[in-house]
Amino acid sequence: MFQPASLKGDSPTPIDERIRNKYIFLYVIIIILSLIPCSIFEYFYVLLFWKAKMYLFFFLLIPFNFVIVFYILQVSAILFSVLFLTILRVLYPPKEGIFNRDIKDKNYFFWNLRNMTKKWALFVTASNPFPWLKNRFTLRFFGVKIGKNGICDNCWISSEFVSIGKNVIIGMNSTLLTFGIEQDKFILKKIVIENDVLIGAKCIILPGTHIKKNAKLSAHSYTNFNEILKENLIYSGHPAKLKKYN
Repeated sequence: MFQPASLKGDSPTPIDERIRNKYIFLYVIIIILSLIPCSIFEYFYVLLFWKAKMYLFFFLLIPFNFVIVFYILQVSAILFSVLFLTILRVLYPPKEGIFNRDIKDKNYFFWNLRNMTKKWALFVTASNPFPWLKNRFTLRFFGVKIGKNGICDNCWISSEFVSIGKNVIIGMNSTLLTFGIEQDKFILKKIVIENDVLIGAKCIILPGTHIKKNAKLSAHSYTNFNEILKENLIYSGHPAKLKKYN
């Protein structure tokens, strides 16, 4: 499936500028570590082909070399991101709730650090010509649950506290946000989407939303915090309200 240029980007993972400036080294370390496997591969590639009678193969295989290095970079970026993410989760396990939007609040502080560890991997995989690798592959490494036989390749999904069931269709440009900011408060709550749900294009699903089985949300709609969309019903509006029975 083709991914429009306007959709090319990572998942919504904002970082507080105060924390980003202070802990940018964490982001840089992950980038450097993810480049090591690529460097090793290139070293053996040159060692194997850059010699007499092999120069022709060296140049002919360059396109394949670029493709392989590109995917090695993606896999290594994900693995090192998951490694640092696991360490952060051990130091302070992620929690749902309403917290102070203050770097002294551990929940807000570690949420920003978790976003920073994911940023490089999400950026690299978003550059992949196969858009499903970001939502269906990379996000699963970060703990997002995505069921089978669904379509969610052209939308933005938060990288934690998301559970999507089977046969779910999420329209283009729709956004699933498990976090929110209300003045000096920071909200972090899980989004649950059960089986056979249909979400139209350009919808916004806010933290704490629970969409039950076979419910539908019309295009250009958004949910409220902690809203429950009951099964077999159609919702529409700003915010979403019951439209009719499915």
